Amino acid sequence: MVSLIFSTAVFLVFTGTFLICYIRSKHVYDDMIEGLDKKEYGLQELIPLGLYYNETIQFRSFLPKGLEQYRARSRNMVKGKVIELYGIKYSDYYWMIHNGNKAAAALLLSAGFSFFGFIMTMQGDRDNGVMFALFALAGFPMMQVLADRTLDDKIQKRRMAIRLEFPEFVDKLTLLVNAGMTVSRAWEKIINESRSESILYREMRMALAEIQAGIPEAAAYEEFGRRCKVKEIIKFVSVVVINIKKGGAEIVPTLKMQGAECWEMRKSAAKQMGEEASTKILFPLIIMFVGIILIVATPAVLSFTMGM
Repeated sequence: MVSLIFSTAVFLVFTGTFLICYIRSKHVYDDMIEGLDKKEYGLQELIPLGLYYNETIQFRSFLPKGLEQYRARSRNMVKGKVIELYGIKYSDYYWMIHNGNKAAAALLLSAGFSFFGFIMTMQGDRDNGVMFALFALAGFPMMQVLADRTLDDKIQKRRMAIRLEFPEFVDKLTLLVNAGMTVSRAWEKIINESRSESILYREMRMALAEIQAGIPEAAAYEEFGRRCKVKEIIKFVSVVVINIKKGGAEIVPTLKMQGAECWEMRKSAAKQMGEEASTKILFPLIIMFVGIILIVATPAVLSFTMGM
């Protein structure tokens, strides 16, 4: 009886919350999700459900002070990742979308587990019914943690893309500065002559727009380095800023040295990508190997069994 009440209660809570949020959020947030990339947000159609849930259901007032402080620190860390990925200008929007996406995924998972648990309990399989109900309870916070972890993968891919393209930019900049151009003029020339829409060039265009808007050149470059959050770029920016503030004829040799370091960085990045690719290939190879063993060994096992 206890297992039936438990499974039913979990089912009603999660499935009821899912259905209520889905109905109430219908067509309310269409403008917010219209421009989202479906490849990035597979649950795009359910994000309004998560947005409505986050706006209407709040547990902060029920949390102990210590747990609420931990939750606040965690949220600040995740918000920092969102800012790095999408920029400070659009961070509030993507922060809402991310939270809505993970809430929708968590509700969908828990509603599914609770539904199976309820059905199994009604059919008499109470042990498995309770197990699925427990999965629903545990899955709700775990899915949200996993959704936050996906931001780490996106950040690593973003930084990797910047690392792979940055050495070519440094070489172009070095040639133009060596030919007599200032860093800002060379920076502008490289951007104007390129049609690339890569992450690096988007950040460079933002830095150029800030300079043209009246922000001091050194401050714009420093902000560029903070946005990229790549060690080699931060080092490059420090060299450029020192040259702007203090002057000096040694910037070209320094840039050449930076370029050599950046190419070494690109080699190591490419090596890392190769190692990751080989690791991803390993699992399918293991599955194929097990399949071949089964194909070869099954007739022998069957003949031995029939012989006995």
